[in-house]
Amino acid sequence: MTLNITAEQYTTNILKQLQLSQELGITINYMEIPFFIKRVIREKTEQHLSDFTTKRNSTFDFDDFKVKFLCQHEIDCVNRYKSMKKQIEWISGRFVVKNMVKQLIAPNIELSDLQILYKEEGSPFLDKFPSVNISITHSGDYVAAALCSTGKKIGIDIEKRDYTPAKSSESDSSNPFSNSFMKIAFTQREIDSIALKYRKDAEEGEEVMRRWTIKEAFLKYIGRGFNEKLKAVEVLDDKILYNGQEVNNIEISSFNIDSNYLLSLIYG
Repeated sequence: MTLNITAEQYTTNILKQLQLSQELGITINYMEIPFFIKRVIREKTEQHLSDFTTKRNSTFDFDDFKVKFLCQHEIDCVNRYKSMKKQIEWISGRFVVKNMVKQLIAPNIELSDLQILYKEEGSPFLDKFPSVNISITHSGDYVAAALCSTGKKIGIDIEKRDYTPAKSSESDSSNPFSNSFMKIAFTQREIDSIALKYRKDAEEGEEVMRRWTIKEAFLKYIGRGFNEKLKAVEVLDDKILYNGQEVNNIEISSFNIDSNYLLSLIYG
């Protein structure tokens, strides 16, 4: 089947952009995954994707999309995932990044001619523009991507703000930071620092998720992702320590995405 619909027709009102200083040379776009499914995936396939987070994998081909943005290698890759959630997150992340490249760097490129590959330790890069740094993240209903063509290293992470330590079923009422998530994700120094901030002025869960997204964004910034231990990175207030040493020459920014999601950016 020949697709004659342009990508521009399907990015209108789908991709949203965070307002950053133009001097940074960094662009962050994000979109709602359910809206992406309705606008870009054909109706027959879209109906099958309801409650996609709980279903097993599906088999995709070019005819499932209203606009061509994946190549055959990518179709093969997405069909190897075992859960539909992973498939949709993977597909939507590529849609965001490829459209950013078309809008910001190469307006004449065909989206299906651009691939996102991975370095040995897992960080993504553009096959045709390896000097352009990118970072991709997803959580719940949102996917986001950052792009920088000025040489700055970047890392982003988005998380749904639905974690409240005091209401965790595992937490001791006298110590809301005693549950397994806190112990796995943070060092004791981080937990103590979070508890102090939490008691003073933070909303429930706000400080936990801010530091969690900063930690995850930093792991992407250094190109390690899940290949590094979580506790090798400590977020203490507005400082980051890596293997016990304070990291200099980086900037940290956090943003609200609607009222339910928090996104953090690390660059330097």
